[in-house]
Amino acid sequence: MIISVINKKGGVGKTAFSFSIAKDFGLFLQSNDNSLIEQLYQGKAKISAYPKLIANCVYDFGGFVQKGVLEILKASDVLLVPCTPLYNAILRTLESLQELHPLNPNIFVLITNWTSLPEKEQCAQKIQEKYKHLSFFYFKHSKILENSMQQGLSFTELASRSPLAKNAYKHFMNEYTRLLNTLS
Repeated sequence: MIISVINKKGGVGKTAFSFSIAKDFGLFLQSNDNSLIEQLYQGKAKISAYPKLIANCVYDFGGFVQKGVLEILKASDVLLVPCTPLYNAILRTLESLQELHPLNPNIFVLITNWTSLPEKEQCAQKIQEKYKHLSFFYFKHSKILENSMQQGLSFTELASRSPLAKNAYKHFMNEYTRLLNTLS
């Protein structure tokens, strides 16, 4: 399985989702962007300006102009494109989708960090105006992204730590489980 997580816009959750999905599926993780993944996922994560195409890997791409990235995007089973409801994030996501779709049309959009239903719906609507056929997953604002990276635990591991954590992350985890099931 090859999964690429990509968006031109930073701060949308690419690294947290990449790390968590890789860890939950036991996949390798490569990134062309500076992050803590090598410390958090020792022996299975690598940061390189020129990631190599390998099987059973999640790729965390900050952009996709570097050498080798286009080959990986084309070979990916699925592209995950996180997007927050912020106006600039939506614009950058649309730019990313315009470039990604011809390379690999198997794209899931992850609407992240939304705080109200109208905000979530407006974000999805703006993207669906141009890309009606894409699959969408909706992740309400949650500290789980930050906590996952701080503690070096996948979303699943973090939510499983205690009944309180399970309850606190319940809605997020329901959607994340749906994403994992769709990917598997």
